[in-house]
Amino acid sequence: MTISDWIMVFAVLAAPFLAIYAQSKIEENKEKRGQKLWVFRTLMATRASKLSVEHVQALNSIDLFFDKSGTEKMIVEKWDEYLDHLALPLQENDQDYQAKLDAWTQKGNDYFAGLLTLMGERVGYHFDKVKLKKGIYFPKGHGDAEWDNFLIRRGMVNIMTGKTGFPVRQFSMLPENDDGRK
Repeated sequence: MTISDWIMVFAVLAAPFLAIYAQSKIEENKEKRGQKLWVFRTLMATRASKLSVEHVQALNSIDLFFDKSGTEKMIVEKWDEYLDHLALPLQENDQDYQAKLDAWTQKGNDYFAGLLTLMGERVGYHFDKVKLKKGIYFPKGHGDAEWDNFLIRRGMVNIMTGKTGFPVRQFSMLPENDDGRK
């Protein structure tokens, strides 16, 4: 047998294994891209409701699905900056609390828009930061419902922890007579 015959035998025997290996790599890359797309699409879809469970899950998945080196390093670094910002403590009893909250919110929106811009470019979408910050549909009714739920939860926590009492009113179901008696 000549060298070319041995090469032919090796190629015939190795081809199925190489094909399976190549297919598994293709599927692995496809799955990784799908995970990155899920994070990006979830963050885009929930950017008006940043307290939603889906939004928080997508943010916390960035470290899982984006590589900390290479072309995705900037995404992970931007996420780290945003996460650091989110952890800044704000106290409601601080002087100028509302001004501090407004500045904190604006800076957070800037970090988030920067993160989405980088992430979008990586997965094949291109949005400018203004569109990402202002191009959001969030009906007033949704905001009102979220605020009502917040107030109800806070009120119940205050009652359960003893900070406030349960409000009770006394009233009578009997109709009054003409002379003011019941």
